[in-house]
Amino acid sequence: MKSNQRGQAVGIGVAVVAFLILFVCLLTFGFVNIAPTQVGVEVDKAGGKVVQMPLGIGYHFYNHWLTDIVPYTVSARSFPADSMKTETRNDAWSMQLKTNDGQNVQVDMTVVYSLNGKEVPALHQEVGPQYEDQVLLPAMRSESRIAVGQFSAEQLYDGKIRESIQNDITQKLAASVAKYAAINIQNTYIRDFQFSAEFEKAIEAKKLAAQNVEVNKNQALAQEQEALRVEAEARGNKLKAIQEAEGRGESLKAEAEGNAASVKINADAKRYELEQEAAGNLAKYKAEAAGKKLAAEALGGGQYVVALKFAEMLSPDLKIVAYPNGAPGTTSLMDITGVFGNLLKNTDQSK
Repeated sequence: MKSNQRGQAVGIGVAVVAFLILFVCLLTFGFVNIAPTQVGVEVDKAGGKVVQMPLGIGYHFYNHWLTDIVPYTVSARSFPADSMKTETRNDAWSMQLKTNDGQNVQVDMTVVYSLNGKEVPALHQEVGPQYEDQVLLPAMRSESRIAVGQFSAEQLYDGKIRESIQNDITQKLAASVAKYAAINIQNTYIRDFQFSAEFEKAIEAKKLAAQNVEVNKNQALAQEQEALRVEAEARGNKLKAIQEAEGRGESLKAEAEGNAASVKINADAKRYELEQEAAGNLAKYKAEAAGKKLAAEALGGGQYVVALKFAEMLSPDLKIVAYPNGAPGTTSLMDITGVFGNLLKNTDQSK
């Protein structure tokens, strides 16, 4: 009996010791899961130092009394972290800045950055997990004041130089945190500018006045263009009238020259016709004269031609009666054997 009781007591004691050991282990040991976008920084509490080799992806077990593991997100993210969740301005993170003309402006800015995993243990040792508030935020405010203070409020309001300001802040912010090799500044975005109500009213009034000036300028330009158009149209009409007048003058000149040429041609034709007619008549007269000359020569002289012409002029009903007249041995004009008898005889002989 006693031996059985002793065995049971030993078993219970072993169970209690095992439970105590397990309980102590549960209280002493822990584990952490490092995600793909993170690295783990191992802190040696016993040695009082940070292990410079970061822990990679996966589960890592450690002793709470001897070691501590702090996860750091190394992927790109924005600061402030909630600035990308809404389009509304966050007054808690907006900065009160001054322009070079003394105007106050509220600037809502976001910085996108990432961490270099190999350098995270050094960042943890130098600054710790609160590096955003202790390093990034003061550098953002300092460099923003310098960058914005180079411009006037009106230039900021116009918005044309905002990209230039963003680039300037990004470069200067990167240079400012360069001593922390773990921090990589990627970009800076100015989400909003807010000016005082009085300044915005003054700017709007100035813009409205400038717009009115532009409207008046455009109207004046339009009127000037219309006047130039009317002048050009008048010049065109004048040139057209001159060209039409010159064309009519050329037409009349050509018509007159054509009429003159036609008259000349007609006159030349008429002259040629008269010349030909005169030449024909002349030839005709010459031929008749030559014929008469030949006839006279054939009749033996001029007296016979006269007698022949005289005979041709006599009426065919005329009867010629011969009467003796004159002394014997002489010839009378009324003698049939006289001139007419000789004429008839010469005519027969010529045949």
